[in-house]
Formats: sequence, C-alpha cells, structure tokens
Amino acid sequence: MSVSLPHPTLRGVTLLVAGGSLAAAASAIGEPDLAAVGVALVGIVVLGLLITWLARPVLGVTRSTALEIPVGSPLEEHLTVSNTSRLALSGLQFHDVQPAGPGTDARFSLLRGMGAWEQTVNYQVDATLRGHYRQGPLLVRAFDPFGVASHRWQVPEEPSRLRVTPRIWPVTGLPNRAGTGAAGEATPQRVGQAGQDDILVREHRQGDDLRRVHWRMTAKQGDLMVRLEEHPWDPAATLVVDVRSSAHFGRGTGSTLEWAVSMCASVGVYLLRRRHLVTVVAPESTIHTPTRLDMSVDRDRLVAALTDLKESRTVDLGQGLSDTEAIGNHSLVIAVLGKLGAADASALTAVGSRAGSAVALAPDVASFGLTGEAARMHDEACRLLESSGWTVHRYVAGEGVPDAWQALVERSRVR
Repeated sequence: MSVSLPHPTLRGVTLLVAGGSLAAAASAIGEPDLAAVGVALVGIVVLGLLITWLARPVLGVTRSTALEIPVGSPLEEHLTVSNTSRLALSGLQFHDVQPAGPGTDARFSLLRGMGAWEQTVNYQVDATLRGHYRQGPLLVRAFDPFGVASHRWQVPEEPSRLRVTPRIWPVTGLPNRAGTGAAGEATPQRVGQAGQDDILVREHRQGDDLRRVHWRMTAKQGDLMVRLEEHPWDPAATLVVDVRSSAHFGRGTGSTLEWAVSMCASVGVYLLRRRHLVTVVAPESTIHTPTRLDMSVDRDRLVAALTDLKESRTVDLGQGLSDTEAIGNHSLVIAVLGKLGAADASALTAVGSRAGSAVALAPDVASFGLTGEAARMHDEACRLLESSGWTVHRYVAGEGVPDAWQALVERSRVR
C-alpha cells in the first residue's frame, strides 16, 4: 500500500501559525507561560502528524458488483472495506472514483476505533454511457483524532471491469419474406442418402477453393461441383446501424442514436436466437461478422461490438455500405437510421436491391422538431426507399423499441 506523507489540515496550519506566532511573541516580551501555550499548539499538530503516520490503518477492499448492466440502469455497488492494523486511530473519508460512463463518484466516511475491522458499504449510481470501464480506484483520506493532520492514498484492490451495454428489449416477429435463407444462393443438391455421403453440393463459382470440389458429383453432373461449407437454409441478415452524430436528435441515453443502437442490439440478439447469421454494418465499417460456431459466442461478440460503438463524424452512409463482401446477398437487411439525405437513400437502395427483404426504421423528424429543407430531404429519402422496395416505419419521439419493431413487422406484411 503506497501511503503519502501526512500533512497538516487547514485547522493544523492555523494552529501552527497561531502557536508559532504566540511562542515567538511571548519569548520576545519575556512571557514564558504564553510561550508554553504557543509551543503546546504546535505540539498538537506534530502529535497529529505522528498519529496519522504511525497509527495509520492498513486497508483493503473487495467489490461485489455486477460485471455487466444495460445503459441507463442503476448500478448497485457493494464494497467491503477492511483494516488489519490494530493500532489505527484515524477517522476515514473515502472517495470511490467512477468513470464518466457509470455515473458520479461516491463519497462516504467511516469512524472506527482501535483494532481490526471490516465493514460493507452499499451505494447506487446510474450507468449513463455505453462502454467498458475500470471500477475504482478507492481513494482514502485519514485524519488524526484532533483533525489537524491527514494523509491520502489509494486502497489496493484487484482490477474490476464493468461493461455498460446497450439496452436489449424483447422483440418478436420477422418482416415478410425474411426467414427463408440467404438470397442469391443456387439451390443445393443432396448427395447420397445417409452417412458421410449425405452432404450438399452446388455449382463451382469463381474463387471457390479447389479442395472443396466433390469429384464424384462432378463426374456425374458433367460440371464442376463443390461441397457447401454451411447450410444454405441458414438465413443471413445484415443490420445497418446509423451512428452519425449529425443524423440524430438529443443527447445521452435519451438520444435517437442510443435508441438506434438499442434497436440494433435487440433485433440482432433476436435474430441470433433464430439461428440467423448476423452482420452489423456502421457508417464507417463492418463492426460484426458471424463466426458460424456458436450462437452464444456470436451474441457476446455482437453485444461487445455495439457496446464499444462510438458516434461517427462521417457525413453519409456510403462508406460502410460499400463493403459488398460483408453485406453480400443476404435474405434480410434491417437499417436503423437517423436523418437521411439523397446520397444515403441511394446507397441503401443499392444494398436493398440484393436482399430478399429490406426494412428500415427512420425517425419521424417532425416529431423531433425538425422543419425546413432538412426535413423535406429526409422525407424524400424515405419515399425513395419505399418506392425501391423498402418497408419503412418512421418512429416518433417517445416510441419504444418493441413497439417500433412490431409496427415495422406488421407494415412489411401488408405491403
């Protein structure tokens, strides 16, 4: 435990100045009694410094706190503070440092007598920003019984990490024509009836690894055939999450940007439970691609990617949507959008043309107070998407994630 040298408090400094001045003045005029009083005042401060140094507590702390919570939720902190020194006489003031995301710092005091002790402290803060954070450190300031001296240090503890994730809401239902598999795949053929020969093959395409060639089926068909590395009935979905700072309304947990991230996380987790292969695309890059190994692994990776996703300073969506290899010919494209322009609509239209089903959630900008040319451009962009085959639901201010998703699903089924 690293301990700083003790130093006088404001009260201690006052006593030092007063005692020193009194002792000096009394000596000058030949008043030994007054000089003794001045020396005694200085001695109190010296004694306080010695107590805080020699009778200092030996502290430790353990945390029993959730490692993951959704943004906007209360975080219950449970600290167990212990002292192993039997000579400690100090009063203690604690300052538990919280990063900007989890909330405001906590401060509390403990007044204990001599001897070893252990005490649990509970308090609550609100998690205000997504991200990964280190909890602590716990800082302590010890005072002598007279309150004339103190010293500060950091209590040693094992590192503790907190993940503040997007809020994941329960959503159900899929847009029309969204559950039939990856678009653009040739119909596979099954070879054999059972056992090792019961595999799927398709025609060879440029770029396929020759090690996947199924020579027996190639000879039978007269065309080069390759084994499929995945089940073609596994549906694939692309989620487009718009986190451009210029495209959203509000700040913090109540902003449309956080609403969009929460919607993306909720829908992404739901699709993974339904065995979809989920890709997530942000304005600047692809932030999540499926592992094809395990749903729980993909879920954790998706939530982690969205937890660390920051707002983007880019102007349009084109950069992220230009990655055709990541987006591919997926059966379903879901875009959770902010305010749109003509270039954004064009880029989305190109993506939607390769999908079996393309749906979007965009803000009803009038309900957020936007008027004028920017509102007109956004409305035109939404109409362009609808005319090119997209199903668009415009969510209004205050509309919840489950309600908006259900409205989008129902709208897609009546088109």
